[in-house]
Amino acid sequence: MKSSAKRKPETVANDDSEALIPSAFRDVLGYHLRIAQEASFQAFSAAADKADLKPGWYSILTILSEYDGLTPSELSRVCGRDRSTLTPTLKGLADQGLIERERKPEDQRSYSVRLTDDGRRMQERLHEIADQHDRHLDEIVGKDKAVLIAVLGRIVGALGGE
Repeated sequence: MKSSAKRKPETVANDDSEALIPSAFRDVLGYHLRIAQEASFQAFSAAADKADLKPGWYSILTILSEYDGLTPSELSRVCGRDRSTLTPTLKGLADQGLIERERKPEDQRSYSVRLTDDGRRMQERLHEIADQHDRHLDEIVGKDKAVLIAVLGRIVGALGGE
C-alpha cells in the first residue's frame, strides 16, 4: 500500500529571495507569471497605502484618463481583461466615486465610462507611485528588461486571441 503522505513545498532560492514552490510548478511559466504579478500588485498597493486599492484599478484609471468615454467593451479590449471580470471592477470604481457611467443617447442599453474629478486626482496620485514602482522593477530586471517585455509580448500575441 502506497503512502498518501503529503509532500511539503520545497524552498527554491531565487536571485533575491526564497519562495515555497510546489515541485509540480517549479518549471511552469504561468505559475511564475502569476506569482510575479501578485508580488508586484502587493508592492504597488503597499506603496499606495490603500488597503481598498484593487489590482488593475490604476491601469483602468490611466486608460480612462487618456481615452475618456469608452464603453466597457472598448475598455475591456484596451486593458486586456474579460468584460465579465471588468464589470465588478467598474462597479467598485463607481462606488468609490472615481468613475461615472453615462448612458449613450443612441443606445440606452450601452453606456460610456469616464473619470470623475476624484478619479482624475486618484489617477495622478497613483501615477507618481507607479513611476517609482516601475523604476524599482527596472532595477530588479536590469539589462533584461527589453527581452522580458519582448517575451511577454510574444505570450500576449500568441495567446491574446484565445
